Amino acid sequence: MKSMKKAILYLALTLAAVLSFSCKKDNSTTNTVYLEGLYIEEDPVPYVGVDTPVILTANISSMYLSDGSTLKDPIGIYWCVNGGARDTLTLDASKSNPSFLYVGEETGEVSIACYAFAGNYYNASYTVSYSIIDPDTSLSGLSGETTIIDGNKFYVSFINGENWLACNLYGTESGISYHLADITDSILGKFYTWEEALTACPEGWELPSAEQWDSLGADACSLMADATLLEKQMWTYWPNMQISNAKVFNAIPAGYVDLTGGDTNVQGFNNYAVFWTRSEAEKEGQAQYRYIYADQNDVQSGSGSKTSLALSVRCIKK
Repeated sequence: MKSMKKAILYLALTLAAVLSFSCKKDNSTTNTVYLEGLYIEEDPVPYVGVDTPVILTANISSMYLSDGSTLKDPIGIYWCVNGGARDTLTLDASKSNPSFLYVGEETGEVSIACYAFAGNYYNASYTVSYSIIDPDTSLSGLSGETTIIDGNKFYVSFINGENWLACNLYGTESGISYHLADITDSILGKFYTWEEALTACPEGWELPSAEQWDSLGADACSLMADATLLEKQMWTYWPNMQISNAKVFNAIPAGYVDLTGGDTNVQGFNNYAVFWTRSEAEKEGQAQYRYIYADQNDVQSGSGSKTSLALSVRCIKK
């Protein structure tokens, strides 16, 4: 009975000590030994939809002390969202990896911190961040008429006698979503290898040739949309770039994907808008693309691998 009372008293004192912490790393102790090895088993994708559950699991099974000594104290875990008050508290979690479920009801950035504590050691912490988006409202600044193609909504523009899609292609089985987050497809479009792009356009539309792309003119600013995503400017600001979107083309800097080595992460976001043409390049295995860079007034030309480079696609009416 005495040992049980001692155990209850110890647990109560531990809980009282933990509840006195804020959602910031505790450096008040004079003990210089740290808890190490805490991490979240799987970080969320950069964007999730409103009301979409996100489950985070803290891996504490491999935690250790920085001085190499054996950790004998029970481990406690607590979670904080956006630096606010503690959301959950788990004591004596040393034999399991506790999870935390969060459902965001509003758009915006989310930062979730996990803290582990034990005895008088310095806390361990691990933080993940992502953004909550609404595909219908999170992107603004695009213009033009809209039409429904294969059940998906697209902007369209009539430019130099041709009908163009005035937003990046999506809604196809092929292609790669931004950081594999398909919630972004209708905002940023998908990224396609050249071979995928050749057949990705809807029926009655096709991938434009290099000549058709060049008919849009060299003025990059007339093609760029002054777009904001979650109220943040998409194009990196440069004073020499006077974005007008005069041709209602709605180019946004979605970036590109270099699939070399199997990597699907997007590069050049907020700086590059890169589009395939259906024209092959002189070098075998490559095709031509056109791109806009944040601080260059002219539309640029380039060529890249048909199979290991994934770019945005615009379609032109046949």
